Amino acid sequence: MASEVYLKEAVACFSLEWCIIYGRGKKLSDWLRIAEHAAARGVILAIDTLLVAFLIYRLLLLAKGTRAYQVLIGLLVFVLALYLSDALGLETIHWLLDRMTTLGPVALVILFFPELRRVLETIGRVDFWRSSLSVPSGSEPIQRAINEVVSAVQQMARDRIGALIVWERKDRVAEGNGIELQAEATSPLLRTIFYPGSPLHDGAVILRKSQVVEAAVYFPEISQNPEIPHTMHTRHRAGIGITENSDCISIIVSEETGQITVAVDGAWMQNVDADHLRRLLSDLLTGEARPHILGRVGVSLSNVRKNRAERNAHQRTEEKTA
Repeated sequence: MASEVYLKEAVACFSLEWCIIYGRGKKLSDWLRIAEHAAARGVILAIDTLLVAFLIYRLLLLAKGTRAYQVLIGLLVFVLALYLSDALGLETIHWLLDRMTTLGPVALVILFFPELRRVLETIGRVDFWRSSLSVPSGSEPIQRAINEVVSAVQQMARDRIGALIVWERKDRVAEGNGIELQAEATSPLLRTIFYPGSPLHDGAVILRKSQVVEAAVYFPEISQNPEIPHTMHTRHRAGIGITENSDCISIIVSEETGQITVAVDGAWMQNVDADHLRRLLSDLLTGEARPHILGRVGVSLSNVRKNRAERNAHQRTEEKTA
């Protein structure tokens, strides 16, 4: 009996102290429900944050290597300047930046409508989510694609079939003006695309990792490097030109001579055999070292820039003289 009395008194004292501390008369069960609700809310917030971070990460990967990536960096700088001008009391600058935010989104949509459409189309594909949730499989698929590409290029060179294969690395070069394929790179597929009777043979094929992403792609600019031999025509100039502005690899097969040309960083090497091509692609796509072909090509990247600078200076001199 005495123990029951002591227990009742202890419970009464605890309840009294609880009410005094919190002042709301809430029971322990009420606070337990509040704690459970807060824990559930915390889990939901954590999931929400992870989903937003995942979407931002995927969007940055899609934009990386394109002009949209530079725009994203510019937007971050703009937002930072907006908040700093407000925090530092720079009223005039803050007013100007704040007014720019009104028309900014509309201008971005108008200027980058093709890129936005391409991003939305990519997000809507099943491959986007499959690749996002899958574990990277290493360099084995790329090495297998290298063997397939080398086999296709070797046979097309033997049969004098012209071809231009552009293999992306970090920078995106897909223009979106070709035919989207999203197929595994195989020798029969590449030879079928570039077969003279095929509707896709005229233009370039773009590879990303181990997949053919586009065919019949036309690049808006070709190389104007005066050091390019006259035996190299539009296909070679287009393949070299795309490497001057990105880190991709161009593989060109001449339909006249059957020679294989590899271009990297605006430099090129002619008459490459199959074994050499396989080693080059393996080093460039799966290795960490910079391409060692630049020491043996006819024109290096520094010469390309030097010739371009000299040509621009000569044009300015002629304009002043005129």
